[in-house]
Amino acid sequence: MKSTAGFTLLELIIVMAIIGMMAMLVIPNIGSGQSAILKAQVREAMAVLRYARRTATIEGKQKTIILREGGDSSKKTNIDSGIWTSRGVKLQMGEADDDTSEQTNTSTKVTFFPEGGSSGGKIIFTFNKITAEIKINPLTGKIKSDIFENKDKDN
Repeated sequence: MKSTAGFTLLELIIVMAIIGMMAMLVIPNIGSGQSAILKAQVREAMAVLRYARRTATIEGKQKTIILREGGDSSKKTNIDSGIWTSRGVKLQMGEADDDTSEQTNTSTKVTFFPEGGSSGGKIIFTFNKITAEIKINPLTGKIKSDIFENKDKDN
């Protein structure tokens, strides 16, 4: 009997199907690391802002939080002194401009009042063309967040 080395067509199809399934699992997660960094920073900033709002109400004193833009290896957040520092995420107060990439070392100050109000405003976070924003209601002091991709401003 003569034996031949090689793979059958069925074996090749099964291997290709397995490789295809593995690619479907891996490829969508490649770009999600950047948005995960941004989401983590936004959640952290929201937690600091909510803490300041609660502290102002409980202590009956005005509480101010400063959100600073920092580099990749910035100092850690110091909640007791009222300072939060981003790590590689750009910050901007108000509406987004076309030259946000030019801004450096920006900081935003938000004040919460004992009655529940705040100085209000919108804080925009940008990381590798992905944008998120935190909105602070000036009357109630409530904090909301939206995250969205903003690769092209013309769309």
